[in-house]
Amino acid sequence: MVVTMLVVIGAAVPAFAKGAEIVVTGVVTDEQDNADGTPVYGIKDEAGSTSSKTSPQQGYLLEGDYSAYIGKRITVYGKPETDAGHRTLDASRIEE
Repeated sequence: MVVTMLVVIGAAVPAFAKGAEIVVTGVVTDEQDNADGTPVYGIKDEAGSTSSKTSPQQGYLLEGDYSAYIGKRITVYGKPETDAGHRTLDASRIEE
C-alpha cells in the first residue's frame, strides 16, 4: 500500500519527486499558527505551477517570514517539498 501511495504521489506531482524549481503566483495569506506559536503563511497558485499546468489552484505553505506580504500578490520561485502531509515551498526568489 505504501508503494502504491508513493507511485500515485509521484505521478500526480512530478516536481516533488524531482525537486525541480517551480513558479507560484498568488496572494499571501496568514494561516493558522503552529502549536509552538510560529506564524505560518500560505499562497495559492493562481495559474497552476510551471511543473503542472493541469492542476491549477495548488496551495503551498511558505517557509520563512512573509508577514510583509500578507494580502499582496507575489511570485515565488522555489522547490516544493512535503512536510507532514503539507505542501511547502522553500523560496529561492520573490517578485512583487
